Amino acid sequence: MTSLTGLIVLVGSSLVLWMVLVGLAVTRKLLRDRRELRSSDRRAHYSAALQGDAAAIAAVCGDVWSVAAQVDLAVSIDAVYATLSREQVSALRCAMKSSELLSRLEVDLQSRRPIARARAALLLTRPGIPEVVEQIAPLLGDPDPDVRLVACSGLARTATPRAAQMLIWALMAHLLPPERIIERLGAPWAVETILDTLRDGPIPVSDVLADVAPRGSEVELDASLARALGLARDPRAANALAALLDRDSAEVRISAVRALGRVGGEACVPALIAALESEDWPVRAQAAKSLGTLRATEALEPLERCLSDRAWWVRANAARALRDLGGPGIEALQRTLEHNDRYAADRAREQLALHAVIEERAAA
Repeated sequence: MTSLTGLIVLVGSSLVLWMVLVGLAVTRKLLRDRRELRSSDRRAHYSAALQGDAAAIAAVCGDVWSVAAQVDLAVSIDAVYATLSREQVSALRCAMKSSELLSRLEVDLQSRRPIARARAALLLTRPGIPEVVEQIAPLLGDPDPDVRLVACSGLARTATPRAAQMLIWALMAHLLPPERIIERLGAPWAVETILDTLRDGPIPVSDVLADVAPRGSEVELDASLARALGLARDPRAANALAALLDRDSAEVRISAVRALGRVGGEACVPALIAALESEDWPVRAQAAKSLGTLRATEALEPLERCLSDRAWWVRANAARALRDLGGPGIEALQRTLEHNDRYAADRAREQLALHAVIEERAAA
């Protein structure tokens, strides 16, 4: 074989290989496009059916067989769940429980493949069926972090006291980053369970999470639960949060005063004013910020005194809080311009300048 012939063979082989690769790429794209189109159509059908009557919802649950269909149903439920009536949600739960889909998902929860466990937990918890809590809770101790995250989200969807107990135990055991659990617990449905835990301690759930033991301290738990109560913004939490201000831990007290600013209500103001006298400057700073958030005019004089606090952040937050109080606070800031403490005067001048800019923009 001459060198020219060899070169022709090499070029021809390369061309054939390139054509094969292009063909494979085009085929894969066409197949992907086809799957995506089928999935889009299926999701549209599921979404419409879920917003229909009980018969349409039951038909959907009885029609889900493939893995792709399960994923599409889970996505469709999430897409329309907030718009469903109470009757439609009830129909969805009943249809799921009476269909063969439920038993298949329960089997998949025991799969060796993490993706199968996660998919089953995702769909099983979408309707918020309370009875699935005991089946989903063990997945909080799953070796795969994505499965644990799906279980955490799913338990919150059921919104039951038992689910809250499980999530609090997972918080103590550091099974997930604390923020992922706190944001799920930060809702009115979990408030009573959180308050019970702060009062009596967590309820052991070793019957479900047999291999999981708590690793965090009581301080960490109390601080996290205070943050969850702040996210819930439920007035029932005011007294419990105020009680946390007597704890030795600055972390707990900081979390409590921050949460009190979010919970709101007259019951929160006296505790926050008292926190302005804390020995820890972060507690005083957060208390000042929360009082401003609550527009607590009762705190006018204590906040004015805080303008001379030895900590910069306390002075800054007190000045901002006074601006948030409106007219009386602005007058206090104007008086402070003549203060013999130049640091207090600086903070007052800064907030008055910001107030002037805001007023100017509002008038424009």
